[in-house]
Amino acid sequence: MGSKGKCPWLAYCGYMDAIKTWQLRTIVDNHTCSREHKVKLLNSKWLSKRLEKTVRENPRVKGVDIVHKINRKWNVGLSQSMAYRAKAIALDHVDGSFKEQYKRIYDYANEILTRNPGSIVEVKVEPNETLQGPIFRRFYVCLKACKDSFVFCRPIIGLDGAFLKGKYGGEMLTAVGRDANDQMLPISYAIVEVENKATWKWFRELLVEDLGGATICASCTFMSDQQKGLLKAFQEVLPGVDQQFCIRHLYANFRKQFPRKQLKRLMWKAATTTTPQTWEKEMTNIKEMNIEAFKYLIKIPPRHWSRSSWSAEKLFEVRHASQVGEKLVVDLDKHECSCRKWAVLGIPCCHTLAAMKFLNLDVEDFILGWFRKATYEKTYSSIVYPINGKNMWQVTPYNDVFPPKKRVLPGRPKKKRRLEEWELVRDETRMRNDGQCKRCGICREMGHNRKSCKKSTQ
Repeated sequence: MGSKGKCPWLAYCGYMDAIKTWQLRTIVDNHTCSREHKVKLLNSKWLSKRLEKTVRENPRVKGVDIVHKINRKWNVGLSQSMAYRAKAIALDHVDGSFKEQYKRIYDYANEILTRNPGSIVEVKVEPNETLQGPIFRRFYVCLKACKDSFVFCRPIIGLDGAFLKGKYGGEMLTAVGRDANDQMLPISYAIVEVENKATWKWFRELLVEDLGGATICASCTFMSDQQKGLLKAFQEVLPGVDQQFCIRHLYANFRKQFPRKQLKRLMWKAATTTTPQTWEKEMTNIKEMNIEAFKYLIKIPPRHWSRSSWSAEKLFEVRHASQVGEKLVVDLDKHECSCRKWAVLGIPCCHTLAAMKFLNLDVEDFILGWFRKATYEKTYSSIVYPINGKNMWQVTPYNDVFPPKKRVLPGRPKKKRRLEEWELVRDETRMRNDGQCKRCGICREMGHNRKSCKKSTQ
């Protein structure tokens, strides 16, 4: 009966056992009630099965789009919360549950080692008495092909971390090198619970061991941002090793207090100069312009951010260098020039090129092996072998691992990356996501909005 017995509408069906189907026998198609758009039979579990194809084609489908699709197809009402619950269940069916994937972390590590012999994989778990198995804590991977490729790269290692946006969060720590074409080469990565001194020290200890020990890694130069835990881990694992700061991150912090463009230009000159005399000159110019900016930069040792203090025996980095209008001494036998660009960058500067041309020497004979084509080919001669799907993984005798406890931070969860100040600049040249320029909502002209529109007061 319709409308809880108050409506005369009626449909009676009988089951026909002979042909295994239902037969409509009686129907009273007369309504005296309004249509009900909320159907209790429509729940998130039933809806998730109908959304699997949609989620497989577009995993980022929005809840609003799901509500509109269900409304058009079945003409029933649906809340956004139910739409998101159904989407989450459908994603678990398509991609697998996060919890089930953590249970096979040891099987995944074994598959990597089986397909890529010589690689290093370490899984760190935390025992738990309340659950039937340990809790995941950290995961480290260094492939054999990546280690072999780094042998032919320059001794520069970049370290950085990034947030993971999965269900259980965490952070990814990475180590990358620079090949002969000045491109990034992955060395190793790790999944940790948070970025701090303990996790960076654990990651660096494994990295140093995989690359041949402290003796070999002491000749490398490590580049990173000014993360406090990372700096302390440097001194504990490799005391006295060369450390360099990323100038982009350094300037992002510098710009918050000193946003002037002239200070930016002077800071970059001080960072890219190769002689101590020129560095002192640029720092004097910064001091004359803003004494507080000078105090901010002078607190940071120049060996961490200026080429003028870099060691010529350990660090090589390719950048475009402008000509210095001074008299300089060039020694081709020692591969030296007074501007120090040849020693720091590893590529002959314009002054040495002039001397080579005068003596009719071949420039390629003075280029280091890091930048040659043969070295580049050897770098990528190793192969990273693919692994099988989870259905073909060998089952290991370890206990099932449970996912870590998700850290719940105060406030509303942030789903987008926090933009820097320079990324928030907006003007009339910026467009919306649909590709249209922004216009005033009152006069429909560009260059202002409805708050500053002169016609709003008329």
